[in-house]
Amino acid sequence: MEMRATRPAVYLGLDVGDARIGVAISRSGVISDTRETIHRVGRKQTLNAIEKVVVEEGVTVAVLGLPLLEGGTEGEQAEKTRAFARSLQRRLPHLKICFQDERHSSNHAREIIGGRVGGKGRVDQVAAAVILQEWLDSPAREQLTEKINGDQSPSGNQGASEQL
Repeated sequence: MEMRATRPAVYLGLDVGDARIGVAISRSGVISDTRETIHRVGRKQTLNAIEKVVVEEGVTVAVLGLPLLEGGTEGEQAEKTRAFARSLQRRLPHLKICFQDERHSSNHAREIIGGRVGGKGRVDQVAAAVILQEWLDSPAREQLTEKINGDQSPSGNQGASEQL
């Protein structure tokens, strides 16, 4: 029997906003780390910047924060995020895209940063790391990992996370 070496998944966290996108990475699948902020100047340039990160880092899974309303329903920002995810999926069809509830990620990021300097771009990066970390810690991640590794067992309820 031939043994294949499986390459560990590299995860990308994105906090997608109208002006900026916070970017975080997890190479270990255990902890996320901030990477950069992408300033949105146009769809093509934004997708180019994300594609560059995906290629440089060897990303296999992208987790986008889904900005749900307080009641858990989707509003205008959630639809914008889903539209962005569809554009990203067309550009990078090999990339697995998942969503994570991000209702409180920016507030959590501000708490983490405290009074440290960094501005809104730093908040976006930390929010992306919070989103990715919440997804990494969720059962949805385990279900996706099983699917990536070839286990076709039913995935069940994914809670606050879902896949595109």
